[in-house]
Amino acid sequence: MKSAMIFAASAILLAASCNNSKPAQEDQAAQDSAAQNVVAPEAPANKDTTVTGVVLEVQPGKDGYTALLKTDQDGRFFVTISHANLTDHASYKSAKTGDTLTVKGDYWIMESSNRITVRELK
Repeated sequence: MKSAMIFAASAILLAASCNNSKPAQEDQAAQDSAAQNVVAPEAPANKDTTVTGVVLEVQPGKDGYTALLKTDQDGRFFVTISHANLTDHASYKSAKTGDTLTVKGDYWIMESSNRITVRELK
């Protein structure tokens, strides 16, 4: 009697696991298809961008800091300044709110905000 119950329970579990495999495979196929249709963010027209602006805020980081700059044209740029990214490491300097910085580097967009990885700090 016990072996019949164990057999019946095993058969139910086996049948249930077989029925669930097809939807899981379809879900995986849909995810793979969606991943292939992801559009990469638009590349900036000019990777060598120069910006001059007033520092509105400074966020310290591991190797440097990120400053929010406001340009004369009311543009706002988050500029990441670190020793590792500068072509001339000796040009690194700290900034504080109210300072004016001129930076040159790689322009990119993240979450609708303008960003520059600084290569030259003036």
